[in-house]
Amino acid sequence: MHSNDQRVILPTPVQIEPSIDQPHEIESPLTSVIDGAPVILKAGPVASTTASVITAKAYLVGNLITGKVYVSDDASKPMPVASMSKLITAIAAVDMITSTSSIEVTKEEAMAPPDDSHLVAGERLSFDELMRAMLLSSSNVAAEAIASSSDRAAFKKAMSGYAWEIGMSHSYFADPSGVSPQNTASASDIFVLAQYLLKQHSDILAITRLPQVSMATTSDHGSHILMNIHPFVSDKRFIGGKTGRTPEAGETMLTILEIDEQPIAFIVLGSAYGTRAWDTKLLINRYEKMKK
Repeated sequence: MHSNDQRVILPTPVQIEPSIDQPHEIESPLTSVIDGAPVILKAGPVASTTASVITAKAYLVGNLITGKVYVSDDASKPMPVASMSKLITAIAAVDMITSTSSIEVTKEEAMAPPDDSHLVAGERLSFDELMRAMLLSSSNVAAEAIASSSDRAAFKKAMSGYAWEIGMSHSYFADPSGVSPQNTASASDIFVLAQYLLKQHSDILAITRLPQVSMATTSDHGSHILMNIHPFVSDKRFIGGKTGRTPEAGETMLTILEIDEQPIAFIVLGSAYGTRAWDTKLLINRYEKMKK
């Protein structure tokens, strides 16, 4: 496995004021595409985000440099991780695909569950453009295009191989996007993944903290605005992370923040719809109280 960084250097977070303090509720019935997966959201508030109870079925808070875990619950239980799978897709892609590659979106790939990147069949994009669509807008189409640019079956097999090699012992990946409920990992696995990304692939984390990327129309593709859907992207402490949501996984999220010059990972799996950001905020508050 190739690595890009030998030293751990904390990146400079985006200097934007945080905007996550408001409760998140869904008040009307609708079908939505969130984190690259179509979901039916029921009427009324999904869960109260004013309570102090964490809705996540599993969670973990830990220091990515020292490895110390401060708070955890059911952290070794494998659970569906949804679009957080795309972090493993990114690791495999960086190793297996030439960075100068140009990849065309096929009709089959364009049939993946839609997302806010709005990529369509026939567009040809650079490897970097597809990586940004996958990691910012959580594009399933981009994930499929990357994995299928050579041998999809071999790529899919390699994803689990990379995960096991870096120490994600409870993990398994059945597709590159995370739509499959068979894409599973434990909170401890995600912590190991975050450590690996910080140490060896800061380039991937750098993409995940971009607020947005604009792609102008070219002869190869149309214009696209790729918005970062991570709720903490505007937090000035944000180093990187990834969200996920499917009916089977509920809401999942990895958030890495620089607190007191230390990279602290906050991981939630199985949060109720609309509460992953609030669950993470509760864990941040708990961690900060512990450190006082």
